[in-house]
Amino acid sequence: MQSSKSSSTSAFVRLVVISTMTKLADILISAKMTLPWIMTSIGAPSWMISLLVPIRESGSLIPQWPLKQRIQQFIKRQRVWRVGVFIQALAIMGMIPAVAWFEPFYAGLSVLILLTILSLGRALCSLTMKDMEGVLIAKGRRGKLVGIASGISGLLSLLSAGALILGKDQFDQVWLLFIIGIASLLFIATLPVSLALDAQVQPEDNKQKHSFIETLKGDRALAHLIISRCLLLHSALVAPFFVSITSSQDDTFQLPYFIAASSMAAFLSSYLWGTWSDKSAVLTIRIASMICVVASGGFYLCIDIASLWLNVGLFFLLSVGYAGVRTARKTYLLDIVSGDTRTQYVATANTVVGYVLLAFGGIYAVLYPIINEQIIALMSVFLFLGLIQSYWLKKEK
Repeated sequence: MQSSKSSSTSAFVRLVVISTMTKLADILISAKMTLPWIMTSIGAPSWMISLLVPIRESGSLIPQWPLKQRIQQFIKRQRVWRVGVFIQALAIMGMIPAVAWFEPFYAGLSVLILLTILSLGRALCSLTMKDMEGVLIAKGRRGKLVGIASGISGLLSLLSAGALILGKDQFDQVWLLFIIGIASLLFIATLPVSLALDAQVQPEDNKQKHSFIETLKGDRALAHLIISRCLLLHSALVAPFFVSITSSQDDTFQLPYFIAASSMAAFLSSYLWGTWSDKSAVLTIRIASMICVVASGGFYLCIDIASLWLNVGLFFLLSVGYAGVRTARKTYLLDIVSGDTRTQYVATANTVVGYVLLAFGGIYAVLYPIINEQIIALMSVFLFLGLIQSYWLKKEK
């Protein structure tokens, strides 16, 4: 009994360390901050910059259904996870010579190709990490794990944002290449930490294998979760407009303040969201959704005030809500299913969300030049619908 408890604690600590390092690496190689900065500094075409976020996010979500079929053949899911981590580390490391040596167009194209490869590695890790957490961490501690890792990585990224604010005039391309290298090394450093983990998922041979459509239609709880998640995607989609609209109101360099607000939100709220998610992920989704609605709607109503600190404050509130939605929906999916069914549900949900994300991105790219700030109101409505729809989510097991 004592040995089992000690093993569980060891797995918890190792997964916290792994999640913290991968989350920090994700921040350092962010498609919303670092990569656009790099692409701009090397003179890559602007259309390439607009593709960074769709490739980064959808590229890791859409392939998950076909990958799921392969992953279910492996009992030891941590081995597949390590392959995904190694792919991400190599893809990131490959960006260094591409940025340093290639002409602007080919450097930018190389970054996009390597980002696509990185996203495939991320897809493998996304599918298998949920299995590892589901097998190794008992229900009631999973949300706490996500919360602790998010909080620590938020603190570390907050310190990075502070350094950026204090020394923003000192950064150049060499520092950017150094940041890329650190991100790659963080991924590699997780590999030895994972060696003691053993997350075995036995194949469910007696269960009927369902097609993508059958899985989507077979469980109303999954369908409601996907609908809710697609609507609440706007907690992430609306965020860049906070930054771009505020920047259009003031010519000073404001990006570090938004980075600091986002990092502080993760640091201060993640553990609380994780604890609440363990008690009731559904209730946590509702509370976090309400915060997102208030932040987004408040920003729309206060646009004409043109206050940097008000906008950053509302962005902080949005980031708090986003952290809650993200933590709770992960915990919810871990709690409502297990085994290969969990892998199947994760793959189905992420594939649908990937396509929806691409669709929303394309639609808003067309709409924004036409309706301008009204796009914030439209996204706020979708967030409100996501809040309403969360009342159709069934209670956890």
